[in-house]
Amino acid sequence: MKNKFLIGLLFSVSVLADNEVHVDQSGNSASIDLEQLGSSNLIGGTQATSGTMTALDLDGVSMTLDINQIGSSNIFRSDAIEGDNFTGFFEFDGDSNVFDLLLNSTGLITADYVNMNIDVTGSSNTFDLKAGEDDDVSYLDLDWIISGDSNDFDFDIDYENATNYVDVNGSSNTINFLGNGYGGSTSSDAGYFYLDLDGSSNTFNIKQQSTLARDWISITSSASNSNICIIQSDGGTTTSC
Repeated sequence: MKNKFLIGLLFSVSVLADNEVHVDQSGNSASIDLEQLGSSNLIGGTQATSGTMTALDLDGVSMTLDINQIGSSNIFRSDAIEGDNFTGFFEFDGDSNVFDLLLNSTGLITADYVNMNIDVTGSSNTFDLKAGEDDDVSYLDLDWIISGDSNDFDFDIDYENATNYVDVNGSSNTINFLGNGYGGSTSSDAGYFYLDLDGSSNTFNIKQQSTLARDWISITSSASNSNICIIQSDGGTTTSC
């Protein structure tokens, strides 16, 4: 398939204004590397106008997306990354940044064998990731490395044969994770969750709800005054943290 790539760059001459990158990509084997230095920058879709955000759209197999936003009060937003064998590298250094990503949200295009690495250094950042809302993202490999305080992370994944690794070093962070899966007949079809936690006053709500009870979790913690709630369920009575 012929690659079609459209990228828009908007730069304002005002000292207080934003840099904006707008992307709408359709085609296979695309490699996209975006880097923004400074504060109040945006990465989103081509329908965005200055000051109004729409979401980035990537469609195709074997794509690579490398995002580096170095600074504070930046926004990255995508509501459609669709395709197998996607590789994503996301680095956010700074405070009060916003990351919002939907992966295979419609279920109309498969998004299996996805490898994503998210590296966060800073405080008071907000991250929202949803993968496979109406379908699963099989063989997902998701890694978070988080250094900082008062960050808020929500991620909701529908998957099987997947690994989710979260490394947190900081205080007063909140992580809400919901994992749903419809795995096969062996333990190798499970959803694996690894949590390595250092810091104090952190709050973690972790729910694994695969249909065949193939979920697995490992926690290594050197933390104080933290609240960790874990629910594993394949049905039965509803419980909550």
